Amino acid sequence: MESPCIGSEMAECTLASKGRAARDGGSRTIIWCVPRSVSTALTKCLSFIEGIQVWFEPYAYCRNTRVIIKQQLDLDLPTEYEGNEEIYKRMTDHFRETGQSNVTRQENLSYASIGRFLDQSVSRHVLVKDMALTPDEYKFLPKGFKHIFLIRHPLRVYNSLRKSVFALLSARGMLKGESAVEETFDIRRDSPFRNTGDSSHKYVYDMWKYVKENLGSETIVVDSDDLLTNPAELLPKICRAAGLPYDESLLKWDGSSEVTKSWMVPSDYIVENMVYFFDRAIMSSEFLPASKMPSRDDVRPDVIRCTDQAMKFYDEMYEVRIQV
Repeated sequence: MESPCIGSEMAECTLASKGRAARDGGSRTIIWCVPRSVSTALTKCLSFIEGIQVWFEPYAYCRNTRVIIKQQLDLDLPTEYEGNEEIYKRMTDHFRETGQSNVTRQENLSYASIGRFLDQSVSRHVLVKDMALTPDEYKFLPKGFKHIFLIRHPLRVYNSLRKSVFALLSARGMLKGESAVEETFDIRRDSPFRNTGDSSHKYVYDMWKYVKENLGSETIVVDSDDLLTNPAELLPKICRAAGLPYDESLLKWDGSSEVTKSWMVPSDYIVENMVYFFDRAIMSSEFLPASKMPSRDDVRPDVIRCTDQAMKFYDEMYEVRIQV
């Protein structure tokens, strides 16, 4: 696994070196996903490609940090790190003092820095897994990347997401009153995180349209249930479309979490600590068949509302997905 450049070291990476990497069969790929779409397992799988640098949800961590710091310190975190080091240090000190996290790479929580780091990476292959951006964040996108959009049926997504979000917020003591009761919890009303309601599919849809119409970049749509149903057929197609080398060994991988320690993240143990979202994926060793689709009669009303509002976005993207 190639050592990643970070912080000040990244600034010294040259575009000429990046060009050499591309000519030598390198690739630049971003996987934009809806929640609960097997994206973390796919990221872990692809992490075993030689010479790959993996960034795990860098933009999502920027976004969530800005929300948390605004709530807790009434502080607007700038999108640019350079020139605002003292504000970022205040954020880091606050997280450490309150035991929320140990931020080791402050600049990795800056939208502008993330875009530059990705532009300047000299790794042969660069893979980013993230949640879709909003229009005002598009300007921070790196250039020259292929874009994979990972979708999944909304009923699966929101039923699973509701359970994970409720468990996480309950464990952190962030729910009160009827929100603290699973039966009356509402994922759209009670979650502080973006991408937890029906907007998850709309953000991915809007970004898919933007990339196609404005960047001239190649877009690839994958339904995660297709991947789970037939990984031996679909994974090679994903790799070829993204310019990643494929080998049959990618169909089974090390079940430990060791490879995730090389992922580019802003804080130590940030992936391991999100057990309500990533535990099964982090310890996975292959793609397993999907569970049975939940029945609309068996899910909560908020799941139905999110599903119904997301279906039009899902359906249009589903029609152009890579097929086995």
